[in-house]
Amino acid sequence: MWIYRRLAKISWKDKKTNQEVCQHLGTRRELVNTIKTRKIKYFGHIKRHASFLKNVLEGKIDGSRPRGRQRRRWIDDITEWTGKDIHQCTVEAQDRAKWKSVSSQPLEQRRHREEEEVTEACA
Repeated sequence: MWIYRRLAKISWKDKKTNQEVCQHLGTRRELVNTIKTRKIKYFGHIKRHASFLKNVLEGKIDGSRPRGRQRRRWIDDITEWTGKDIHQCTVEAQDRAKWKSVSSQPLEQRRHREEEEVTEACA
């Protein structure tokens, strides 16, 4: 975000939020959505192949986990972003064309909702 502030000549002392800076420049924060899209696509790639990564992703590694709260898993992110359970995701990932449509769909819907919220806040 600092590069956007430099481009628009907005100082940190101006007390402008990152969202206001993006609106001023007419841009969106794409990095998080890019990461999510790539993570979903990579999940499909791993599920189509039988490899060590598939075993790691499914959690079939021997041993005990440390004490405390469970860590966030890859599979938790995938199920949250797609809105489907892990079995459905695994079945759909076997078909490359179907998984491609699944991997791009939820992020586009989320993007449209965020844009609507921004426009409502500005109005």
